[in-house]
Amino acid sequence: MKIKKEIQAVCVKYGVKAGGYQSTWEELQALSVIHKSGAVVRDFTAYLEECQGDDFPQGAVSKYLHVAPDRLSADTPGAAAAFRDPEVVSLARELTYLSDGQISFGDKHRVRLAEVLKEFTALEIQSVFRSWLQDQDLTDPKNLGYLPGNFVQKVDGLAYTARRKAEEAKQAQKDRDTAVARLQAEAEADRLKREADKTQENNLVDAVFG
Repeated sequence: MKIKKEIQAVCVKYGVKAGGYQSTWEELQALSVIHKSGAVVRDFTAYLEECQGDDFPQGAVSKYLHVAPDRLSADTPGAAAAFRDPEVVSLARELTYLSDGQISFGDKHRVRLAEVLKEFTALEIQSVFRSWLQDQDLTDPKNLGYLPGNFVQKVDGLAYTARRKAEEAKQAQKDRDTAVARLQAEAEADRLKREADKTQENNLVDAVFG
């Protein structure tokens, strides 16, 4: 994970503890997807400079993540409008509902969902969310913390794969229908030919034996 190495290097430079669980780095990765890794590293560096003297007993990265979405969104043109868009808000609420309220999507996740909605429909995203949700462990509270970020990182690929499979299935059905129609046409042509041959044979017999 490139962003993790870059952030750890910044922590070493400023002499602070990075800290963080796997879910912490997953959330940071999600931010780097939304805002670009360079912007996250620059803002994290600025944050450490603003907080000089803080030894970050729980880790600098974890504390930074509490304020990162607002800091980064403020510097991202259109981000605030994106996560407040009614379609995005409605989609985020529906995804939370589908998880029985266990997975909530914050502003940073909604910004990413807004990007995905430019290419895929809300129904497509909901469909892949249902499939993805079946493979997730919702019994671990720590796991629930990084699942929203995990999903928004993967949703583009999941939706694309689902769409391709649907298109391939539709094309396969179309090919099958075409093949069936061709076989039916060939069978009908053979039947008509047999009837014509039979009629011709009967006419010949009648002509000979009158």
